[in-house]
Amino acid sequence: MSEGATAVPKPLAGKVALVTGASRGLGRAVALELAASGAHVIVTARSTRGHSTLAALPRTTVDDTADAIRAAGGQATPLRCDHTDPTQVEAVIEHIADTHGRLDVLVNNAWGAHEGGAGAGGGPEVWDEPLEGLRNMLLAGAYSDYVTSLLALKHLMGGQGHGLIVSTTWHTDEPPGWLPYEVSKAAKNRLVYALGHKLRDRGVTVVGVAPGWMRTEVMLQHHTEQELAGQTETPHYAARGIVALALDPQVSRHTGRILDVGELADLYGITDLDGTQPHWYAEHQRKKQVE
Repeated sequence: MSEGATAVPKPLAGKVALVTGASRGLGRAVALELAASGAHVIVTARSTRGHSTLAALPRTTVDDTADAIRAAGGQATPLRCDHTDPTQVEAVIEHIADTHGRLDVLVNNAWGAHEGGAGAGGGPEVWDEPLEGLRNMLLAGAYSDYVTSLLALKHLMGGQGHGLIVSTTWHTDEPPGWLPYEVSKAAKNRLVYALGHKLRDRGVTVVGVAPGWMRTEVMLQHHTEQELAGQTETPHYAARGIVALALDPQVSRHTGRILDVGELADLYGITDLDGTQPHWYAEHQRKKQVE
């Protein structure tokens, strides 16, 4: 910067964000993009340095995410938290209240229901599904979103009268797929709808963001870049959509809705890292109509 030049403030400077499940994948990308826009980002997950929940991906922890943010000139605080445990979640929220006194953006992204070798389907018939599958996914999805959102509202967002709560999710109007996954995502989506309407007059907006097929670290363990080319997107695409929502002064118009990333691209002009604007959901809907 030349002498006398004034630094342009970043649009989210002074804002505080909490991103759950931020050790890898979409959560990591959201944390990086929010920090790049100036927010101080609290990143949580169960994976910490030396104790990753995925042995094959030892460098995907909240500490690694925080290091990447700081290396890029941003601000981050890594905290270990299992978001299915209300005691741990409340400790995180109280830390934010004591340290920052505010919470502007909450991104509910924690998942982990596919760990431990869990795969799609337990047999040729729907009744062959392992009965614990739904319980695990509800805990890791809708329940963790429910706990984190309510505690954030209780200690910070409800009283401050403003804020954005985002849940990363999936459209459930697609042809039915893996049964427990479908039911768990439907629960997340209904939570978005119900909370959005209950908080409409409190200044807090609640939305769901549905990405397309993402090239996450886990996905790239099973497929090559060449196999995924042309039909996938990076996690930064949806992450940029979430930042756009955080910057929108009229974001309350979306409360209670599930927005797919292609729709966010049309609304806000966001692009993926390569400059493209994939519309996976819209293209899939068109194919269904043709069939």
